[in-house]
Amino acid sequence: QKVMRNKAKYITLVLVSIVLLYSNPGFTQKINEAQEPKLIGKKVINLLPDNSLDVWNIPSENWSLEEGLLVGNTGNKVLDKPEWINTKQQFDDFEFTCEMRLTGDNKRNTGIYFRVNMIDFVEKRSKKQYKAASGYEFDAAFHNPGKRNVRGSLGDWYARPSLRILPDQDIINPVYKEEDWNRYTIRVRGNRIEYWLNGIKIIDFTDHDPKASRRGFIGFQIHDGTVMKVEYRNIRVLPL
Repeated sequence: QKVMRNKAKYITLVLVSIVLLYSNPGFTQKINEAQEPKLIGKKVINLLPDNSLDVWNIPSENWSLEEGLLVGNTGNKVLDKPEWINTKQQFDDFEFTCEMRLTGDNKRNTGIYFRVNMIDFVEKRSKKQYKAASGYEFDAAFHNPGKRNVRGSLGDWYARPSLRILPDQDIINPVYKEEDWNRYTIRVRGNRIEYWLNGIKIIDFTDHDPKASRRGFIGFQIHDGTVMKVEYRNIRVLPL
């Protein structure tokens, strides 16, 4: 009986150790966690605090706060260069969520940028120069029917343009709502990046490139070459 009791204690200790090990986010890099993170608790940061844009660097009058929504709007004009609004605070490992609605012409395009820093960028073809967001992008909307669909993809367009991780379109297309509110959720821990769209996991990627950005701002984009309006609400981030 004593031997049995000792074995039972040993098994219990092992089970408790396993629970503690896998409840620590630092040890879950290789586990497929399909469930969308729920950002709750005192450490969650509201990125539209007190109905203001105080936590954002605002690049132009194209960005505003309207009825509690963060709005990027080109008006009736087509921008010559893309433009970003970004947080004043930088983040490394975090969970992030927001709801976004995009309307406009058939070239409307936007993205959620993270771990980004602004760099001086020159386009190869047009030679246009502007400040661009170098870092990761959750491509939130671009879809050219019959040609190319990168909606929901992961990229680092301005620093590593060859990086483009595409989700399964059979998964993303049925859950994406055109010209309506969609919920985007991101988790980044170390070099692992995960995306959810409306609660469905669409990307789980580990970036082994030593040039990959590990810390930076969170930002949103309005694109050049289009007349568009993008709205955001329920924007929250939880540093890990």
